[in-house]
Amino acid sequence: MIDLIKQISECVEKHKDDAIQFLQQMIRIPSLSGQEENLSKFLMEKMHTLQYDSIKLDRLNNVMATIKGSGGGRSLLLNGHLDHVPPGEMLDPYSGRILDGAVFGVHGKIVYGRGASDMKGALAAMIMAGTVLKDLDLEVKGDLKIAAVVQEEIGGIGTIATIEESQFLGDLVVIGEATNMNLALGHRGGVGINVVVKGASGHASAPERSINALYKAIDIISKIKQDLIPKLPEHPIFGKTTLAVTRIEVKPNASNVIPEECRFYIDCRNGPDYPAERLKEEIETVINSLKENDKELEAIVLPSNLLRGVRSFTGFYTDPKTRPVVREVEEALNAVLNREVKKTVWRFATDGRFYHYLGYPVLGFGPCEERFTHTNMDHIRIEEYLDSIKAYANLACRICGLK
Repeated sequence: MIDLIKQISECVEKHKDDAIQFLQQMIRIPSLSGQEENLSKFLMEKMHTLQYDSIKLDRLNNVMATIKGSGGGRSLLLNGHLDHVPPGEMLDPYSGRILDGAVFGVHGKIVYGRGASDMKGALAAMIMAGTVLKDLDLEVKGDLKIAAVVQEEIGGIGTIATIEESQFLGDLVVIGEATNMNLALGHRGGVGINVVVKGASGHASAPERSINALYKAIDIISKIKQDLIPKLPEHPIFGKTTLAVTRIEVKPNASNVIPEECRFYIDCRNGPDYPAERLKEEIETVINSLKENDKELEAIVLPSNLLRGVRSFTGFYTDPKTRPVVREVEEALNAVLNREVKKTVWRFATDGRFYHYLGYPVLGFGPCEERFTHTNMDHIRIEEYLDSIKAYANLACRICGLK
């Protein structure tokens, strides 16, 4: 085992410059959700160069690549997404520049750019891990599979297609979302609802003649913040349920008209102790309590698709007590990183849930910290990036099995 890890480390060091340049090239190719085609084609060319045995591009621009095993081993599927959120006010978002991490309060050199932490860094590391197997002529028994998927940021459309249309699956699935180089066992659920508040429009010069739907919505939001949020439960595995109002809009949207309607969206990240139905009930309770003193208040709660769906809780958890593979992965990571990895759960949702729903064991491991994703500080530490290549390579050897 020690000799193998030494070989992997030396190989990664040999390919260090190529690995960093590869990541920079990925960051320099914008790939907003639904606009991943250029990056998909770039990755296909790269993986041909890296001698992957099979590479497939589907109708959505998902890339599915395989290093085929000799037979008799388990398959390992590494899943990472190509798309990223909009750059917003981020400076030089597609530069892929190498900077001193001190600018963001971290140690060592970093690669900066939109998508670096979420999650081009991890995806590049997964792909480079296949290079390590090829370069060292490490023949595995099971298949190593890479799913580079599209449209994760808008609901996991790409991963669903790879499952339903291509049946691209593995005996173990590892999601590369940011875990700060620790082991994620699952994530909280997520549910969203819309609250629609009705009023009566009129000229802004005479507000007394109208019912301002925006004012009514603000009353509801204030009550949610004051009374509901402090009482949200904390689950022993998934942590505290959180709730945030993230979007608000009025109709008509005119500066000189009292709005007749105001709609706002609530994003809730929950544990199984706070199902979607309970969220809906408690928002309705808030509204009804306000109606006691405000006879003009009229508001309805419109459930999202998640509320209408069959799953009340959309998170997942891979229990180490019932899935021995968790310990195998833990040991493989510990050996490479030379420390005990922590077991954790993501606060956000991942595509891992779709595999878990089908009964596959799903774990998470990736470089970067959650706190930098979707921010103007989007980056990946180079040291962690290189270590994650080693970790994915050693994990492939452990799970797929060496011949």
